[in-house]
Amino acid sequence: MTAPRFDQLHRQPGPFFIALGGAGMFGANFYLYGSAGQWIAVDCGFALQSMPGGSNIMSVPSLAALKQHDIQLSALLITHGHEDHIGAIPHLWRELNCPLYASPFAAHLIRNKLDPSLQWPQMKEIRSLEPIGIGNFQAEWIPVTHSIPESHGIVIEAAGKRIYHSGDWKLDPSPVVGGLTAQSRLQALGRSGVHAVIGDSTNAPVPGTSRSEADVQNGLSDTIRACRKRVIVTCFASNLARLQSLAEIAFDTARYAGLLGRSLLTMHSAGRALNYLSSRPGFISPWELGYLPREQQLWICTGSQGEPAAALGRLASGNHPHLSLEEGDTVLFSSRLIPGNEESLERIRRGLTEQGVNIIDDEMAPIHSSGHPPQEDLRQMYGWLKARYLLPVHGEPYHQQAHLEFARSLGMQGMVPANGDLFDLSAQPARVADMEWGLTEVKQD
Repeated sequence: MTAPRFDQLHRQPGPFFIALGGAGMFGANFYLYGSAGQWIAVDCGFALQSMPGGSNIMSVPSLAALKQHDIQLSALLITHGHEDHIGAIPHLWRELNCPLYASPFAAHLIRNKLDPSLQWPQMKEIRSLEPIGIGNFQAEWIPVTHSIPESHGIVIEAAGKRIYHSGDWKLDPSPVVGGLTAQSRLQALGRSGVHAVIGDSTNAPVPGTSRSEADVQNGLSDTIRACRKRVIVTCFASNLARLQSLAEIAFDTARYAGLLGRSLLTMHSAGRALNYLSSRPGFISPWELGYLPREQQLWICTGSQGEPAAALGRLASGNHPHLSLEEGDTVLFSSRLIPGNEESLERIRRGLTEQGVNIIDDEMAPIHSSGHPPQEDLRQMYGWLKARYLLPVHGEPYHQQAHLEFARSLGMQGMVPANGDLFDLSAQPARVADMEWGLTEVKQD
């Protein structure tokens, strides 16, 4: 494949699409759309790469292709506030030097990351279902359920083509926190015509439908109620529905709940600030919780992916400053394993077992629900959108290929993109050139 021509990047209407992160991998989501010389990006996240010995390296997308081909972004559009979609912004946004569009909750999380002593480009808070014109593009944020509030797919229109960038999503009729998927709007888009979907492939190999957060709450409640001693639950910090559910479960089971881990505290603060978490029941400080009898303690902690410096990793190694585990305590893994973290997570589980701690995970009880769509969710969504083509992203090649094969069974066509592949979307998606891509290691906070 050849390098892109000047007229493809700077003159032809296209529209064109390229992933410079997030295709063939999990994390570092960074997707570009171009039309008649103008370019916008969707999401700007980081990737965590596990290293021997249990350490992690944080990497962000390289901007070499933009510099090499003189591409200046007109805007950066954010689908939702997960780290693999916003985590690179403090490292790259000033260099990108373009306005950023995000929902209020995602904007709040982004602002918390930015150094207030530096000058940043303009941030604009969007309203769902209200189209915005950005040069040659029109963008509309469509609410979808996921594992963080204010998640969106984004409809992008350019050069007479309507493209649906799915972001991360699932179908959940009872999300506990946040609104529902905008089904009627998605159906209306399908009736008016969707050319292509750029879609989440994470759970495409998985049959069935998504488990609701309300069902997870019931599963957690039943599991915790049966525990006799201290309970520790590890989950993704961004899952505010899980935090709300655990606070309510603590109240119902005569326990008190506390948070361990900086990211949990940050997310809890954001949830309170944006009115996604109720004030009661709530969480007490670690030092208060630690003085209570073990059977009254419910701890929520970070470290579900085996990060050695996170709260669960320190508990497993016996060096957390606020809490020491004892035989008969129970750790619940209310999370899914992200590929690549198997070794570090097994090390954590081994440390817990050596202390006589009971472990319960999603294979033993219904205590987690993925935020990504399995096959029946995909079938429902694509039935609404009626798109002709699919470019599967957000997954390793195995997930992307499974996504495309399933879409073909529904009558769609498409191709599996890799990072750096430039696609012309003016008709049936066609790979027309290669562009440089890569990851750049950055220092973790």
